[in-house]
Amino acid sequence: MLHAYREAETASCLQSKEIIFAGDSVTRKLFFEFATSLDKSLHQTTLDPTKKHSDHDLRTKHGTRLKFAWDPFLNTTYTKSLLSAGKTKPALQNNSTQTPVPSMLVLGSGLWYLRYSNTSGGMSAWESNMESIFDTLVNLPKPADEVVILPVEHVVTPKLSAERASTMHPSDIEAMNSDLFHRINPPVANHGLFGDSPPPASTIPVSLPLAFNKMLHESLTEDGLHFSDALLQVQARILLNLHCNKVMPKSFPFNKTCCNRYPSPSLPHMAALVLIFLTGSLVALLIYNSSKCRSISLRAWRLRQL
Repeated sequence: MLHAYREAETASCLQSKEIIFAGDSVTRKLFFEFATSLDKSLHQTTLDPTKKHSDHDLRTKHGTRLKFAWDPFLNTTYTKSLLSAGKTKPALQNNSTQTPVPSMLVLGSGLWYLRYSNTSGGMSAWESNMESIFDTLVNLPKPADEVVILPVEHVVTPKLSAERASTMHPSDIEAMNSDLFHRINPPVANHGLFGDSPPPASTIPVSLPLAFNKMLHESLTEDGLHFSDALLQVQARILLNLHCNKVMPKSFPFNKTCCNRYPSPSLPHMAALVLIFLTGSLVALLIYNSSKCRSISLRAWRLRQL
């Protein structure tokens, strides 16, 4: 279940740490909806059309700072510094001069590589850059408590402008998302029920919310690329659940089950489950034997009648 976090709850979860988004216009729209979900008063924030390709810096009334870095190729010096921040800026540890890592780092890219493939290098340049990003994430400390790489957004081709439709092909977008998925979830040989070893958890400390693309519908976009605020509100709620469900108290009622591992059952719970399983099996066996005996008795009675 997706939990609808109240502003006070998000303040407790995020602990006044920074939240940073970096990416293209799709990421920027999600950034503003995410900010609104933390502080409704930020809904009045308007985007100056002349500053579409600019950075943004907001602060909620609860003290959470939100930054957006315009970087549709995820290759600026600032983005690279964010990814390698764990190497030079350790988390706060008994030293008030050190800066804690952000609560969340959300990265979104891909469509500009396709849209301007003649100058960007296209898919091959995107793959090379993503490989560099993942290498950094694997080999350096995490740059944020939660690192999210957004899937490359599906487009509605019939609604795209002619210029966009000529380079933004759905097949390329599918290939890019498949690439992201397999980088985060690399295949493991010889695993399974009777394999040599169980499949390990992903070694890449990244979340990839592929559900975002499953939520899209052509009726929710006018230009085939940017989707409605109502949809983005749900995506922003998913991001909040992704991060906060893990750190907020896990107590009854369990109404925050989305994007989260269930708590492991305690020893008494495990004992109760085993007892229920054994009791159920025993009852099923008794019922089976009883029905079998009745069937035999019925056949014997019929034979006596003959």
